[in-house]
This record gives sequence, structure tokens and C-alpha cells, in this order.
Amino acid sequence: MISAAELRELREATRRFVRASTPRGADEHEAAASAAPDRRVWTDMARRLGLQGVRVPEDLGGTGLDLEAELVVHEEMGRALHGGPFLPVVGQAVPGLLTLARDGRVRAMLTEIAAGTSVVVPADARWYDPQAAPPVLTGGGDEGTVTGVVPAVLAGAAADSWLVPAGAGGRTVLALVRSGTAGATAEPMTTIDLTRGFATLRLEDAAAVVLARDAEAERARDAMEAGGALALAAECVGVAAEALDLTVSHVKVREQFGQVIGAFQGVKHQLADLYVTLESARSALAFAARSAGADPPLRDAALAVARRRCGAAAFRIAGEAIHLHGGIGFTWEHPAHLYYRRAKTNQVLLDAGGRQAETITAGVAALYAR
Repeated sequence: MISAAELRELREATRRFVRASTPRGADEHEAAASAAPDRRVWTDMARRLGLQGVRVPEDLGGTGLDLEAELVVHEEMGRALHGGPFLPVVGQAVPGLLTLARDGRVRAMLTEIAAGTSVVVPADARWYDPQAAPPVLTGGGDEGTVTGVVPAVLAGAAADSWLVPAGAGGRTVLALVRSGTAGATAEPMTTIDLTRGFATLRLEDAAAVVLARDAEAERARDAMEAGGALALAAECVGVAAEALDLTVSHVKVREQFGQVIGAFQGVKHQLADLYVTLESARSALAFAARSAGADPPLRDAALAVARRRCGAAAFRIAGEAIHLHGGIGFTWEHPAHLYYRRAKTNQVLLDAGGRQAETITAGVAALYAR
């Protein structure tokens, strides 16, 4: 288990690196999003800090740290509005691959991820849209072809390969499709979030390697879904914390009627209320992380609470930050709208359709039925 001092050092080192390597303004983010993926940041991150291997076992080239350490990194990514493939690779793909780590092919993939030489992202819409139909695998054995469309794949256009849960005659398989494969196309999407890339993955008889089937595939898929939700929730805490810090700094120097606006009671109360909202989200995230290894009713309910609470907190605080900044908060040049855009996008991904309330209700009912 990592100590509090080591966790603090990890946070500070991550913050320094991510802030130095992430675009600041809207124009810079737009330029980065339209350009070809820059692998220098990805490889430097692995070489200097080893962040891609934060959960990868040491014998596979990672640092083998715990979930708490990973979430600290995601939080700092959110603070800086980092838009690289870190979240889908480390937050989603790695947890799923770890459930299959006895497979030599998967172990090799984890080693490449930890070294920063490979970008593997999931292409699965179920984690934010449970009704989404998966692609279809044709063929038996360890190889086949996949056909289907997966929208809103995080860092989909920057991937070297995609982990695609697919249906095969009523069964579930986890297939690996490599970038550049005939019939596989990742089309960049335009979204409200200027800081992160999404893509629609179109597969038309694309060659694929089957990594798992049936129960093993479902376990890997569940791990990717839960890992991605926790990572996004942690990122929301970072977004909310930075938006609040920017606002507090602003009201300390912005003057009106001969004094700084932070001295006005109405502003003080509003900021105090936002701070309570932030800490409530932080507590929900911590409880969900501690419950990750618990039985399903508690684990699922705790994660659902974090998904709702963290997404809503980030959206509320980012929105209030714009208003508390006054006229400058509404400008293109100020970063407030970037935090608002990221917060809203994350909130939709975490709780599309408000389904997490149903999960909370079912989980609590199951716990009290024992």
C-alpha cells in the first residue's frame, strides 16, 4: 500500500508534468485536437513517471500501485484538462486486461502499455449506454471478423488497437482490432469538449483476434466499465477542484465598490456551498474506490453514487465558476468554459439517461434484504 507521503509526491509530480505538457487555451486545444496524435508526451510520461504502468504489475514493467494512486493521477489529469489517451488506456483497458493476465498475449500488451509504446483503448458503448448493440463477430477459433459501429470512443483516433466487446451467436467475446486493419476506420467526432478527442469506430468485416469468450469476456468488460467510471469520476473531482481554485483566486483580486468581491457575504456563502459540493463528491469517490472489491450490491451502489455525485458536482461548480468570474468568465480566451465543457461531457458519460439512480435503488434494496 502506498503511503500518504508517496501519494503526495505522486500527485505533485503528475501535476507538474501534466500542466507542462497540456495546452492551456481554447485555441491551443483546438489545434491539438485537429493535429495528428503527438506521441512524445505519451512516451515521455512513461519514461519519466511511469504513469501508464501505475496499475500494471512490476513483473510486467509497471509500478504495481493501488487504485487510490491511479485515481490521484486521473484527478490531476482532470485539473489540467489533459486530453490524451491516458483515461481510456489506464482507466479502462488496463483493468480489463488485468482480468486476462494469464494469457501471454495480454501480458505482452500490458508490458507495451507500461512502456508507453502502445495505445490500446476500449470500443464499447455499453458503459454509458446499456442499450447499445455491440458489434458482431463472425468466425470461430481465435480469429474472425467484426462488423458494427461504436460511437464516442475516447481517444479512438489515436489508438494503435481497440478492445471490442462483440456478440457471437448470443455469446460475448472480447476481440482485439488493430489500427490500420482493412475495414476498420476511426472517424474523429466534433463534441462540445474541445480538450478531448472522441471518434466513431466503424468496423466492416475487420480482422480481429479473440482474447476472451463468455464469462471471461464479461469479466473483462465489467472491469473496463467500472474502471472507466471511477477514472471519469476522479477526473470530475479534479475539474471541480481546479474550477473552484480559479474562482477563489479571482474573487481575491477582483474589486468592486472599493473592495475585493470575495469580501461580500453573498460570494463567501456561494463559494462555501461549492466547497461542500466538492468535498461531498470527493467522499463519494473515495467510498466507491474502497468498495471496488466488495460484493455487487454495495460495489455497484457505491459506484453509482460516485457517478451521479461527481458528475453533477463538476458541472455545477464549473457553471458557477463562469458566473463568479463575471464578464471575463464568458470569453473564449478564459479557460472557464473549457472546464464547463469537460464537466458536462463527463456528466453525460457517467450518467446518461439518469440510470444510476435505478442502480442505487436496486443496490440499497438488496443490501437491506439480506
